[in-house]
Amino acid sequence: MKALIQTNTRKLTIVLVLAGFVLFGQSLNDPFHFDDVLIINDSNVANAANWQHFLNPLQLRQFTFFTFYLNHRVAGNNPGGYHLVNVAIHIANVVLFFALLRSFLDTQFAFIAAFIFLAHPIQTEPVMYVYQRSVLLACFFSLLALVSLQRNRMWIAVLMFFFAFESKESSVAVPLLVAIMYLIHSRGAAKECSPGREPGATLFRRSAAGLLLLVLALSATAIGILIYQQESTVGIGAAQKVSPIAYMLTETRVVYTYLRLLVFPFPQSLEYDFASLNGPTSKVVVQILGVLLMIAMGFWLARREHWRVTGLAILAFFVLLAPTSSIIPSTDFAFEHRLYLPMLAFSVFAGSIIVRLKRPVLVAALLLLILSITTIHRGTVWASDAALWEDTVRHVPGKARAWFNLGGAYIQSNPDRARVAYNRAIELKPDFAQAYYNLGVIDQFKGNYRQAAAYYDQTVNLDPGYWPAWNNLGNTLMSLGDKEYALKAFEKTLHLNPDHWPSQYNIAIVHFDAGRFAEAIPRLRTVLDWRPDFRDARYLLAVSLSNTGQREEADREWRKLGKNVGQLPLPATIPGVTR
Repeated sequence: MKALIQTNTRKLTIVLVLAGFVLFGQSLNDPFHFDDVLIINDSNVANAANWQHFLNPLQLRQFTFFTFYLNHRVAGNNPGGYHLVNVAIHIANVVLFFALLRSFLDTQFAFIAAFIFLAHPIQTEPVMYVYQRSVLLACFFSLLALVSLQRNRMWIAVLMFFFAFESKESSVAVPLLVAIMYLIHSRGAAKECSPGREPGATLFRRSAAGLLLLVLALSATAIGILIYQQESTVGIGAAQKVSPIAYMLTETRVVYTYLRLLVFPFPQSLEYDFASLNGPTSKVVVQILGVLLMIAMGFWLARREHWRVTGLAILAFFVLLAPTSSIIPSTDFAFEHRLYLPMLAFSVFAGSIIVRLKRPVLVAALLLLILSITTIHRGTVWASDAALWEDTVRHVPGKARAWFNLGGAYIQSNPDRARVAYNRAIELKPDFAQAYYNLGVIDQFKGNYRQAAAYYDQTVNLDPGYWPAWNNLGNTLMSLGDKEYALKAFEKTLHLNPDHWPSQYNIAIVHFDAGRFAEAIPRLRTVLDWRPDFRDARYLLAVSLSNTGQREEADREWRKLGKNVGQLPLPATIPGVTR
């Protein structure tokens, strides 16, 4: 019998793995999306020599970005490799989840819950959006920690929880959930212990206390690092834009949207707009009471033996959702990827309902088929940037960022449609600096340099720290012949981004054209440190060295270039529009 169960378990595991590749394999052909550009533009990810950066304790999500670093070593900027890793991690999470559930529940229940977690269309965003690998890894290490706890390997569990935190901070909800479960269990253990013996509750309370200390330590670390980094999108920095109370009240509305997406996942959207919704006070009170009623129902069911799993799943859902949907403010009120960890609880909840029905296998088969078809259909939206953002603006036409990103999807293939999208973004948000910037990019490509320069001026007036606008302003001014003003723009670019070597090269060009060869030389050396194979820069360096009387060094540079280099045309600036 044991051998038969193990054989069936292996077969079911293989089914989950194959289903995972069928459902999400289409993403291997998808491009990068949204914040994925932060990965490929991160010098610590792209520079092979910067591996020591990932040992910096004053950075968050270091483990996640280290996996991006490894991805870049293998596949460069090819998005297929990044998507493959995301899909593999999601499937690994499903397999771990199935194995963990089988330790507590029967195989049929465990398989249904694991398949729901695998196939639910809400999973498309965290899997197909490369940047959200953080939540996939947080779940992976959290599940490893839970497996370790189940095997009484506390120190390994603590280490796995730490890796989960280094993947994404919201994973602190998992050890918090375990601590709560220990405390609930300790009450039952205390009642069952024999007189005169140390109650079993003591062990659970000590474990709960240790996990609570871990949660507090990791939470304090996250808050401290966010303050140190002056992060403005989440935590204390975001509180300047939205107060914790206002955020919490808004999240009471968001919770109902999340629940709707879990029960009826249509329509879905990359963006959700809650900032403009201001309901009456009575409605807010009803929403809060509704959330409290669901939590109370979870406690009530958890105290009943036959409904304990269902009740615990309800409580677990709200605990896992708490880091992103409570009083910790964020400039974004809702994202589907925030449901990835809570989906663990929802999958168990859904499974607990299905197995109570008269024909659980038939119901589960129909449900999983519907979920799978919906997931594959939703995945087609992620096949291109244009499709993704066209879908998004249909659902949130009043959100400026959605129109801005739609413009980004069109900027190369259809600049005129991109211009319409950027102007719409500016109508919704008049101080949208990056929208003005991208309008400048469109005009710069078309040769409308004066109009482009005006847009870049508007951008830096709104956001003086936006270095790409300073760089492109310098390029347009060079095209207009105003080289000395362009020099100031390039210098400003380097002040904001010292690693931007094209600005170093363009500064060298300005100095070279003005006959300031001695000032061009250090700039050109810096460029060649970054790009040793850049022949134009080496040619300018050789000429500059010759004109400053440094004959031996000039000869070395000429030899590196080869013979007849004197016939080469004078190099030009790097127009290099930065997007």
